[in-house]
Amino acid sequence: MKLASGYKAFWEAAHKNYPDQTKPGGNLDWIIEISSVVNAECSDRFAKPSARGWNSYFHAKLFPDRSTKVGALAQTYKGLLNIKSPFDLHLYTRLIWELQPRTILELGSLQGGSALWFADQLSVLCENKGEVHSFDINTKCIHPDATHPMINFHQVDLSNIANFDENLLNNLPHPWLVVDDAHIQVFPIFSHLGQFLVSGDYYVIEDDPMRADREIIDGLALVEQSGFLIDTYYTDAFGTNLTCAPNAWLRKA
Repeated sequence: MKLASGYKAFWEAAHKNYPDQTKPGGNLDWIIEISSVVNAECSDRFAKPSARGWNSYFHAKLFPDRSTKVGALAQTYKGLLNIKSPFDLHLYTRLIWELQPRTILELGSLQGGSALWFADQLSVLCENKGEVHSFDINTKCIHPDATHPMINFHQVDLSNIANFDENLLNNLPHPWLVVDDAHIQVFPIFSHLGQFLVSGDYYVIEDDPMRADREIIDGLALVEQSGFLIDTYYTDAFGTNLTCAPNAWLRKA
């Protein structure tokens, strides 16, 4: 994993060379505030789901009003729907650079806009070019422009986990980034695909955790039992759980 570095050295140099600016109220005070966010090497970055608590869902709202939500839902990439918030697009860019995934599994294809965006990110940010595998039953919705040498679309009914090709899953190279944006059988699929993930792989569950109901809380208990930790850098980078995947940027321990 590629991690941020150099912030401690930067802070020490600032104290030495610009003492006036590092006094209380100085121009560099903000570094203290953001250091726990930008420094991804902090020791408490990974947390058990049970340690986050119910209240953590409500510390920040991704969509404070209707116009913000409408704007996010209207996002496009190269003319195709890519329904992800600007915050999450930035977070995925950071994670792809950090993780260097060889495989991205996307559950829910829609027009193929997000698969195209993921493929372009892989081609720019990764040293070893990977592949995007996108799964959906409605492959007729995929736009002809959603083509890329690194994308593979699969027609799969996600309501039944038996429809996944286990031979395919067993042979896809790691690290993996799994993105569930299908909202179908969320935790049964997580439990099934989790068996194929290895230490360091990521699994992101979008949208459904924003409900924060009993099903979600019980599902995250399953997450913990399956050996996954919440990566709090990604859940909290813009404020506690200011993401479409609150408490659901998950890394296999």
